Amino acid sequence: MPGAAALARGLCVLARAGRSGVLDVCSARMLAKIGVRDGSVVAMRVLPDDGDFLGDSLRRMGAWDEKVHGVPEPGEPVGQWAARVGATSASAVSLALRKQLQRRMARLLGVDPPELRLTPGAWEVGVPALDEPPKTAELIVSALRDRAEEVPLLWARRRVGENVLVLTPLGKELLTDAVLWPEEAALVQLLETGAPTDVLLSSTGGSARSLRLLYALRQVGACAPPEPRKGYATLLRKTRQVRQAARAAELLELPTGAPPQEARKALRKLAAAIHPDRFGTTAPAAIRSASHQVMSALVRAQNDLR
Repeated sequence: MPGAAALARGLCVLARAGRSGVLDVCSARMLAKIGVRDGSVVAMRVLPDDGDFLGDSLRRMGAWDEKVHGVPEPGEPVGQWAARVGATSASAVSLALRKQLQRRMARLLGVDPPELRLTPGAWEVGVPALDEPPKTAELIVSALRDRAEEVPLLWARRRVGENVLVLTPLGKELLTDAVLWPEEAALVQLLETGAPTDVLLSSTGGSARSLRLLYALRQVGACAPPEPRKGYATLLRKTRQVRQAARAAELLELPTGAPPQEARKALRKLAAAIHPDRFGTTAPAAIRSASHQVMSALVRAQNDLR
């Protein structure tokens, strides 16, 4: 989803800079006008109309009084009119607008490839704006979750692949302010230093929610295999230590007297740098062979220190 990655990065840039204006997201299928106020997305208008009407959303929420009849004044937003005549409440309108914005963002993240154009200044796009918009990172992560909900778990697992994964700069920015479920938080904690896919998923007990978040992050480029060259120096150093029959604590880079439970953390940290998946299938055979040998020695060292 390179289009989703481009859109996410663009919105994050606007959020960091606190910019205001209208971001046009153009593709062959649709045009979206995103109102950005002081870096926050406050409104989105989609052309052609996506049929996602506020009144329908309020009804689905059970927040619409069918006994109230009438029509808005010319130019009066439906939500404002509905709250004025008592068909719903202002808080329900605000929540419905947030949900509508999230759904539209989720659909927009599926547009590939989009063209992004910012018109600085006024942010109005012709639809009601949120007075208290979500943080940009929160909006994007929530929209990514919505898209991932539609993906079968088996397909998501295949797409995640078998790699060592670590958060990219985009991932760190998206997840800093995101509200996470406990199992998602556990996943993100491992992604901060990097870990093999099977470790990432087993650490959350095979949670479907965590798998879907990992899939979403992978598709948008928020996590990825680390740069291989960064692991070569560590692999070379560990290869020498294995040949010299270094002590288990030295192999795992543990200080003298470290408690046994630290061995597993040390193993995980080193695996993020020198696991065979870390170097990819295109790495020279000698590199992958050395990586396998060193990882086996590290696992034995961890077991010796238990």
